[in-house]
Amino acid sequence: MWKYFWSVITIIVIVTLNFGLATIFDTNFIDWLFLSGLAVTMVLLFFHSSGGFTSDLADARLQGANNDEFWPATEVLTKIDRQKVSFSPRISFYVALSYTVVAGIVSIFYYFV
Repeated sequence: MWKYFWSVITIIVIVTLNFGLATIFDTNFIDWLFLSGLAVTMVLLFFHSSGGFTSDLADARLQGANNDEFWPATEVLTKIDRQKVSFSPRISFYVALSYTVVAGIVSIFYYFV
């Protein structure tokens, strides 16, 4: 039941973003099909994954915080291990990815055929 709910919510978000971009830039709805789907897919990819570049940046900030003026001047004796990059896709990611693929095919046929 929740899979259907999140699928519908994902489609509503993508279509709303698509309609909003088309309205703001005064273009056709089809002009933004692929880009809005790709944007939502990338956002979902970013928020459904752990580890990687942003986690390394956060860990580096934690390890380098000894020189802060608000921290006591103690030495960090432990090293934070690197997190393995993992991705746990949800149904919303698959729906956004499917929308992007279909939108790409439709855009290719609309503009080139």
